[in-house]
Amino acid sequence: MAEENSGSDRTEKWTTALTVVSLMAGGIVFAGVVDRWSGSDFGEPAASSVGTTQPTEEMQSDKNAEYTYVTPTVVYPTSIPGCTTVEAPDDSLSAISYWSTGSQTYDDPRFPWFSGPKATVMSEAVQRSLPTSAVIEFASPDESLNFGPLHVPSESSELPEGFSLEEMADTTASATLVRDGKVGALSIRMTSHTGPVPPCIAGSLVERRTLADGSVVDAQDTWSETNGVRTLSRSALLYGADKTFIQASATDSVYPGGPEVEISGVVPLTVDELIGLVSLPQLRITAPVPPGTAPMVPGCQGSTPDPSGRQLDRGTVEELGRTLESGWRAAPPGMPVLEPTLGTLVLAERDRTTACQDLVARSGGNESDLSISITSGQSLPKAPNKYDPSYDGHPISVTEVDGGAVIVRDQRQYSVMSMGNGDSTREATSEQSRSVTVTQPNGTQVSVRSSAATPNAPMTFEQLEFLATIDGLEIR
Repeated sequence: MAEENSGSDRTEKWTTALTVVSLMAGGIVFAGVVDRWSGSDFGEPAASSVGTTQPTEEMQSDKNAEYTYVTPTVVYPTSIPGCTTVEAPDDSLSAISYWSTGSQTYDDPRFPWFSGPKATVMSEAVQRSLPTSAVIEFASPDESLNFGPLHVPSESSELPEGFSLEEMADTTASATLVRDGKVGALSIRMTSHTGPVPPCIAGSLVERRTLADGSVVDAQDTWSETNGVRTLSRSALLYGADKTFIQASATDSVYPGGPEVEISGVVPLTVDELIGLVSLPQLRITAPVPPGTAPMVPGCQGSTPDPSGRQLDRGTVEELGRTLESGWRAAPPGMPVLEPTLGTLVLAERDRTTACQDLVARSGGNESDLSISITSGQSLPKAPNKYDPSYDGHPISVTEVDGGAVIVRDQRQYSVMSMGNGDSTREATSEQSRSVTVTQPNGTQVSVRSSAATPNAPMTFEQLEFLATIDGLEIR
């Protein structure tokens, strides 16, 4: 550790070589310098209890990338409001890299304190409690302050030292907030904790509050510099009397779709507002869920491998949804019943150029999954050369229709391996899917896909094509 002194602005500086583990499908990565009881944002290299960070392209290109990380110098001895005693900071920080595969579900019987309806209650409570001047930026559901599925590391995963499986099973909600024209990020993590409330450590918090039920909230207001770029952050950590652990972190920086960071210089929430969020009774693991609460509806994935269209705004997505709903009312007899109501489109996860929706189609005793996505900026597909030795029979047809639109049909049969919680059971099921994709000359592409597990059957090509060709589904 090298100490710098430039006038009155004294800082502590570390230069650390990290080996970053690649982010894997279904896994998470912890990389950086970890302080077990730090109160900083859990996305920072100096993470708090547990944090996640996705390696940037620059870091991935050199797995031994060296960088500098600077935080304010810790003053000790010192006093902290709400703390009877304050301990000296612990300089024994260690660098770790950790990844884990595991299950992601809203309902894991090993953790009865969380469920789909519980996620709905938590998400709505947080969203209602934001200041009216702090607006959630239009984004996909997983980036709109909705609590996602519980991530549980597999039983075979080697957990970081000092952490139990119970503490690693967590749910998070995040969003970009816009307040007074300035953007910033908000992340909330909720899990349980099994240990005692940590002592007050100099540099880890600026205030401690004890609530009426004995729960403790630690607040932090600080900054950090990575490779000379300074970001501001505030956080509040609740150690609930009922063993709830909640961390709300807000920063003045966002990643608008790439490795480059956008820094506004203004944290969107105050310390008091963050303390108010983690103190919400609906977020406690012991809080009851009102009967009849609907489970959290997950987001959806786009079907376009190369998103190149324009980013969609709320008005465009809502107009496309109304067009779908109106067109479906004119469907011929024999169409399945769709649940939830067709037309509730959202932005696709990690693809702001695509609107989508996942539904269930029921007809008699038959049930199938249905997904629809609408995007722009796509090229007209070309019919494959069926005499080419590399042609594998897919797609099964490519047809140009009047007006220049191209309709692609495909059908596949495959096996799906499902795993139970804790990876203890595996079961293979046979599934079939059918898809119809319509691409207009202006680049708008509507993709509709239906899949079903045997003995159920997917929707017919005719039913899918009716959906994909509803008049007015165009992004201009």
